[in-house]
Amino acid sequence: MRAHLKQFGLKSPAGIVLFLTWLLFGMYYVNRFNYSPMIPLLRADLGISNTQAGWLMAQFFISYTIFQLPAGFLGDRFGPRKTLTWGAVISIAGNLIFSQATSFGILSLGQLANGLGQSMGWTSSLKLIVSWFPRSRRATAIGLFATCVTAGSSVGIRLSGWLGDHLGWRSSFIIPPVLLAIVAVLFWMMVKDNPGEKGLPEFDDEILLERQIENDPRSRLSLVLSNRILWSVALVYFCFVYVQFGCLVWIPSFLTEGYAMSVDRASTLTALVLLPGVFASPLAGFLSDHYFGGRRKPLLLTGMFILALSTFLLSREVSISLAAGLLAIVGLMIIMPDVLLAAYPSDILSRKLSATGMGFLTTFTSIAGIITTPLSGKIIDIFDSYIAVFFSFAVVALAGALLTLRIRESNIFADR
Repeated sequence: MRAHLKQFGLKSPAGIVLFLTWLLFGMYYVNRFNYSPMIPLLRADLGISNTQAGWLMAQFFISYTIFQLPAGFLGDRFGPRKTLTWGAVISIAGNLIFSQATSFGILSLGQLANGLGQSMGWTSSLKLIVSWFPRSRRATAIGLFATCVTAGSSVGIRLSGWLGDHLGWRSSFIIPPVLLAIVAVLFWMMVKDNPGEKGLPEFDDEILLERQIENDPRSRLSLVLSNRILWSVALVYFCFVYVQFGCLVWIPSFLTEGYAMSVDRASTLTALVLLPGVFASPLAGFLSDHYFGGRRKPLLLTGMFILALSTFLLSREVSISLAAGLLAIVGLMIIMPDVLLAAYPSDILSRKLSATGMGFLTTFTSIAGIITTPLSGKIIDIFDSYIAVFFSFAVVALAGALLTLRIRESNIFADR
């Protein structure tokens, strides 16, 4: 094991894989959250409603949902390096289609293509991370990796807001794909699927669990679908992502329309309040690994309750200074639970089925994305206010906290 531990410095093969995977998936998010700041500009230019704007994001999640399990299977079958690279190519194409749209139909086509490409990212990224790091460092590595979600979201929102205000909304769907293409080429050239492909020793910390999987007469997909704890995790993940993506999509418009900010200023403030999440991810992973003995549930439960409380307070009419403080807390809490939930598939099913298990979970999260964006837009249109939508986020987050109590972390593989 000492030989293994030497593999995890910043300049080590594992460190390089972690950084390049971080960079690539961060660019995925830049090409996903270039959309939310553009909603006011799209409405003005193409005459779409908030409900239609929500449906455009739902279109993204429709294809994202459909291809979650297939994408996870492809990551396990052909390796995450190939899947991640092809996902980037498809996402690039979707953004470029969107950039040339003059109708709701073409906008939808671009979002559907982008959702397909993006569906290949999270599952394969996590498979790469768990393949290159031992179980004892899993949540810490995932926590460091997951900072790219905050960084990519912040950069995507800020960059697209600046581009939209200065060069028009179409530029926000042209320049980010170019950046993603550059990173994807670098990733393809330098990353391998596992330490064995670099001539390094494989990990032996999950041999018993892997033997259980190999000796089980059921198919690998059946092993995933029949695990009851994974279903409990999936329901919590659904609630979490409902609030997470609802906030990420609607906060810029909330600031633009609720506090009379420009698109540029609203995107800047949104990016700033999301930045604390960069610290939440590695801290949550480190605490889970080193102070909670690999348990995820205590921190997950705390995070979901804080998310419920902070979104509830945002449903009250508050000053811009208090709103900014609450949004900073939300920025922390829409990141921290993600790290902990993402560790469960490999905890439960080992590295062998980590991508398929994550594909199962992200099917639920993308269904949440399909529902939250148009439903939240409809709530805003009905009440002509963002108060009701933040209250709905609080209710869903509270439901997620209560569902967390159902997760049993002892003997997780045997409990099917």
